[in-house]
This record gives sequence, C-alpha cells and structure tokens, in this order.
Amino acid sequence: MRISFKGSIEKLTWKKARKEVFNVNPGFAEIIDALSPDDKHWLVKVRYPYGSPVMEKSVLMLPNSKGDIVPITDSSIDSELREGIDYNLNSNPVSVVLKNAFEIFLPLEDRTIPLSGVINPGTVFGAWRRLTPEKTEHPAFIWDMTAGARSVFMLPKITEGLRHKKLEKAFGVSSNLPKTLMRHWDVFRQLANSSSITQEPWSAEILYFSKHWFNHLKDEKWAQFYQYFYHSGWAGNEFWRNQPIWNLIFSLILKDYESRPNAYVMDTAKYLLNMGAGALPGLGPVRDTTAGPFDLIQDIYTNVYDIRNYPPIIIQPQRFRLRDTSAPPVYYSLQFPNALEFKPSSRMRASVISDLHEIRSLMMRYEQELLSNRFNIGGTSLRDLFDRISYDYFHSGVELHNGMRDSKEMLSDIGLRTTLDGKLHDSFPSSCLFGKGCIRLAQK
Repeated sequence: MRISFKGSIEKLTWKKARKEVFNVNPGFAEIIDALSPDDKHWLVKVRYPYGSPVMEKSVLMLPNSKGDIVPITDSSIDSELREGIDYNLNSNPVSVVLKNAFEIFLPLEDRTIPLSGVINPGTVFGAWRRLTPEKTEHPAFIWDMTAGARSVFMLPKITEGLRHKKLEKAFGVSSNLPKTLMRHWDVFRQLANSSSITQEPWSAEILYFSKHWFNHLKDEKWAQFYQYFYHSGWAGNEFWRNQPIWNLIFSLILKDYESRPNAYVMDTAKYLLNMGAGALPGLGPVRDTTAGPFDLIQDIYTNVYDIRNYPPIIIQPQRFRLRDTSAPPVYYSLQFPNALEFKPSSRMRASVISDLHEIRSLMMRYEQELLSNRFNIGGTSLRDLFDRISYDYFHSGVELHNGMRDSKEMLSDIGLRTTLDGKLHDSFPSSCLFGKGCIRLAQK
C-alpha cells in the first residue's frame, strides 16, 4: 500500500492571507481591507489532497501536526485552532475557497447526491448560523464534503480484472474492481495520492475565518462585511425561496393529469425542471482539472490500464447555465439519480425504459402548461425553460418508445469525446450504463 493522504494547516493574519483572497475574490478582499483587521482576527488556511474528507456527517476534518486528517474534536488538533473555528457546531466555519474545488454531497449507500455542484475558487459560504445565532433553523445535518469532486465516474467500463491489477501493481491501489459507478471515485483518489506519482500532487485549499471575525455584528463599521454574506446567501438560495410556489404549480398541473405518475417519476421530472433553471446540479464531462487531477487519471487509464475502444471520459457534477447561449449540455442519468426527494413509492419501479417514457410524458405536460401562461409566471426561469432548452431522452439496447433517441446520438456532444489532453476522439461508449436512461439538457 503506497497511498498517502496528507494535508497541511496554517494559522494566518489577514496581511498574509490577503493576496490569495484577492486573487479569487477581489471585491470581498477590498471589503476586508477597509476594516484593517488586527491580528486577533486570524484565519486558518487548510490544504486537502484530492478525495480527502473535509466534512464527515457535517463534522469538520482537519490535518493535525503530522498531516493526518482527523475530526476537529480529535485531541491531536491544536486547541487554539480548534476553539477558534468550532463555532458552527463543529461543522465548517465561514469559508472562502482559495484553490481548486470542493463538493458538498449527501452520501447514500448506492450513490451520492451532489447538493451544490462543485464549489469553485472565490466562493464564500457557511455564514448563516453565525450571522443569526438566535434565529437560525439551519441544522448541522448529515452532509459530507470532499476536496475535489466526489460524484465522479468514468464513462466507459473500467472493470477488466487483469487491467485493474496493473493499477494495483503500479500505484498500490487497494480497491476492488469498481463494478458500480459509485466505486470509481475510490480508485481515482488512490491513484491521485499514490506515492508512485512523481508530479506535484493535486490539492484544494480553503480559508476558514475564526470566530473573532463575528464579534462585531452590531458595529456599523463592519456592516458591509456582514452584508456581503447576506447578499451572497440571498442570491444563492433563490431556488429554496421559490420552491413552495413551484411545488404548488406542479400540483395544479397534476390535478387534472389523466393517469397520475408514480412518485419516482414526479420527483425526477421536478428535478429536471430545477436543473434547467440552474438551481440544482446535473452531470457533465470534465473540462479542466479544477475539481480533480483528471488529466492524470485519464493518462493512467490510457497508458497503464490500457483502456480499449473508448476514450477515458470522466463525468462530474455540473450546473446548466440557462441564460448562456454557449453553455454546454448537462445530463441527468437514471443510473446515477440526483433527485432530492425519496417518497416510499419511489422505489417501486418498472424498468428504466418505462420510467424514461413516463418522465418524458410528464415533462411534455409540464411544457404545455407552463407555456400556456395559465399560471402568470412570465419573467421567471420556470417560464423560460422550454423556450430556451431542449430536453432529449436517450437509451440503448432496447426498442425505443416514440420520441426517444438512441444513445449513439449522444456522440454529437464533443465534450463526451474530448480528453483533457485536447484530443477529440471518434468513439463514444453508447452502450455504457450512463447512457441507458439519460436526459440531456441543451441550449436550443
């Protein structure tokens, strides 16, 4: 076993941290500059290797003096650091991402649900509980967070035993054959952190604010600093604020629906609408290394694993940009479902092709009703969806229902054929699990 997951932790003053914050979020840095905070307002810069836990069941994970990543409550964590940043129920403090990306997700037995897509550099989050300590109903809950994308997998199969043994031998990989999409990530993170890798290891960096930064809630001088968190939080929760209205509209549409669909179909269709508005993440091919060392992983699968027939395309969480006419397509796969709701009947399913047919039928009904102006929703994302987006439904290996397309036609998305070395490939694994029951959202 030659896998090393080592992080680092450093206490900083604003003077030392300023340049890195300015590089990713200059407006926020200038607000802090105006405060001229003294050294009591310290910060903690943490570096995490790819795939390492940042939160487990909402408990913050930190590197200790040896670089081992342990819970904030562990005795090996410096007591001053722990007491300075444990103010969010031992979950993540107020944070700003400095380098590369993180993912917050809900871990389930058979999959993960990405709750935010990937959190990119410059993003500030985690302030709600600290700003409203007596009023917040925001729970610590049970979500996890990792350095780099967690909800990732290879598009073609990577389950050939002899080839996987090459990875075990060359890089000390200890994971069994990744027979499900969920298992791919564990292999990826072991490859990324193998001591056999000679290049600079991928890492993500984040800055945590100590609690002294939030001892001035009634000080007018600090108002702009706190308003920044309010404004960014307000912009980021539009989906949740509007959800009751959207749910009411969906219910009214279904009230006269001839054959009420099952809960699984309704949950999925609702998610697809929210995905189209950019409120919830879908999936798409990686286009850079912000969310992980995917160039390295693709190279290993090409030259060591010796993947055959298809390029080693990796899929990660991605948000659809509704009002960007050049935005790339984003996907939802019934084989890797992201839907947030779990009604009991959601598990009473027929077949993937039948589910796909029912989802398409319901989406067509939503389109008809939402474009009719019956609900007076002009000027909203919900009204713009079907004017701007094409929803296409793909499956392979079965007789297709009317209106569906063969997964081979997904080949038209060059992102599904382009590796990070810039090479455009001719082939696409149309029979892969991801493509069997897949919905594509694309700009018209």
